[in-house]
Amino acid sequence: MSDVDLIVLDLDGGPLLEECLASIEHQTMRPATTVVFDNGSRVPVEERLRRRPENAVIARSAENIGFSGGVNESMRFVSARFVGLVNNDVVLEPGWLAALRAIFDRDDRIAAVQSIIRRADGVIDGAGIALVEGMYRQRFNGRPIHEVGNESDVWGVSATAALYRREALEGTSIGGRVLHPAFFAYYEDVELAARLREAGWSAHLVPEVLATHWASSTAESLGTFATRLRVRNRYWVARLHPGTGSVRALIGEDLRRIGGLLRRGWLSEAFRVPSAMAQGLMTLPRFESRGVSILPRDP
Repeated sequence: MSDVDLIVLDLDGGPLLEECLASIEHQTMRPATTVVFDNGSRVPVEERLRRRPENAVIARSAENIGFSGGVNESMRFVSARFVGLVNNDVVLEPGWLAALRAIFDRDDRIAAVQSIIRRADGVIDGAGIALVEGMYRQRFNGRPIHEVGNESDVWGVSATAALYRREALEGTSIGGRVLHPAFFAYYEDVELAARLREAGWSAHLVPEVLATHWASSTAESLGTFATRLRVRNRYWVARLHPGTGSVRALIGEDLRRIGGLLRRGWLSEAFRVPSAMAQGLMTLPRFESRGVSILPRDP
């Protein structure tokens, strides 16, 4: 029996969800349990799946509680030593789970591992998270794959497709929640990376392309709310974790963002940025807990 459980969040996912779950079933190392968390879909996921994946648990929230909230609720249904997060629009290579799981045996202070994640156009989606001049970046995003080289130590990993040591997640949790619920979506994995590093844990990159991120439906589903989250949450990370990121650098980045939007004539989008900046600079995150229902396994 594998000592890994996987979590896949879904919100009205289409054929890519089926491909994602099929790629999990085709892993050379099978997960003990795959939790498919339906995050408020209009049509429940169990009605859209042609078949329930092997060893799957389906949980459902009546409303979208965000990536953070969905992962936190899904943690109720996992018990293995290692927990993987996989976006519903990611397709894994067959050796993804085995390669990432093997890294943890090298050092018991490794908390998180990811591989190189490729975009649909063949360039890099991400190869870990880095701090660059006080700002948060997906390493090598948009660059050719050969540029990554053999680097392995990284500042943090992206929750797009990553594996975590459950002991590290639970030991650094916020009121029992592994991701900060108030972040809802965007930069919640950056905040987690900062928390893990402050507790003395490390992160690792497997310098191989073992996952493909085909699309990103989060922004589409959230609409204009996505802009507020993208801007606001960066400031929250920097303020919650002094020394992790630079508020001054983030302000400079957002002022340049506003200028670029204005030059392109995207006035409504440009006007949303200052209010999101103000929220990130003048408030700190709070959250409430919400519940979900678990659906029974197939006989």
